[in-house]
Amino acid sequence: MEPITLCGLVIVIFGLWVEFEPVVMAVVKMICKSRFYKVIMSQSTAQKPVCVRRIPACVAKSHS
Repeated sequence: MEPITLCGLVIVIFGLWVEFEPVVMAVVKMICKSRFYKVIMSQSTAQKPVCVRRIPACVAKSHS
């Protein structure tokens, strides 16, 4: 694309963002406050037991 076309595209995208930012932010806020989103995020952040993340001390000592 030519530079003038890219500059025009950037101006149009910026104008659309300024115009629709309140609507987009309202939708994002509504999604973040929804119960479904909170359930999904709480399940993905569950911590694994220590024994899964690290090698047990007895195994590490026997193979070194």
